[in-house]
Amino acid sequence: MELPRTYFPAVGSMLYHYCSPETFLAICTGKKLRFCDIYSMNDYLEMHWGYQAWEKAATQLLDQVGVDFLNRIDAILSGSGRAALPLASCLSTDGDTLSQWRAYSQDGLGFCIGFDAEMILRLPVTPLRVCYSEVEQVTEIADFILELHKREKQGPIDDDTFFAHAFKLAMDLSAYKNPAFGEEKEVRLIHLVGLEESGRSHRLVDQPGRAFGCEHGPLPVNFMMKQGSPVPHLDLSFIGPTGQSPIRQVIVGPKNQSLLTSISIMLETLGIPGVDVIRSAASYR
Repeated sequence: MELPRTYFPAVGSMLYHYCSPETFLAICTGKKLRFCDIYSMNDYLEMHWGYQAWEKAATQLLDQVGVDFLNRIDAILSGSGRAALPLASCLSTDGDTLSQWRAYSQDGLGFCIGFDAEMILRLPVTPLRVCYSEVEQVTEIADFILELHKREKQGPIDDDTFFAHAFKLAMDLSAYKNPAFGEEKEVRLIHLVGLEESGRSHRLVDQPGRAFGCEHGPLPVNFMMKQGSPVPHLDLSFIGPTGQSPIRQVIVGPKNQSLLTSISIMLETLGIPGVDVIRSAASYR
């Protein structure tokens, strides 16, 4: 039971990642995609926006399902941050949007990488289609509440199952964003890391998972500094077990004067073959 936010790619579809020239080189050289603490994203209302939608839906259904039932869910939502931290990598279904060139690609000097959607989703991630409609957000959460309440009335749900449903809701709230970001057409890949007690505090720990159909062990959680604060991140390799790369296309930013042939040569030399390199259609300088 979950919100209807899971992204299912059509055959042949691509997901795009806008980045600066330096990040483009790092991705192509390391052949990894970085997943960062979702609370460090450019939208300062990350997760809070989804929780506000939950509050609106809960208020609408207060008389129908009762305060005790809603409080059980809310306790899990409010405490979810002590159980796990969502790390996210943000992609888009649109590879040539001027607003994203400006915001995420060094004002058009960078690149946009087109990944084979089906292949990139073989990483240990949960892919979520971001919803930008406030009405839709509240409606989806209300439907979730009513369905969980219906199941509870049919027979008490054990604590572990109830927690699993509510915790999944807590994580899926990351798929709700301010309508102002609607042009981004985002699909975000979520990878959870856990928290465990350590010394006088806690530490972040990755869990074993599956990528490209193969088991893999936990990966190290690293940190970078952003505006003076530590931001946890984890890098996932996107290269398949036989060496195949999911990069299908590279779009050169509208301000980037690189020769397309020079980008192709770089990719081939770095072991990322057969990539379609094109230039942005945006007339921006």
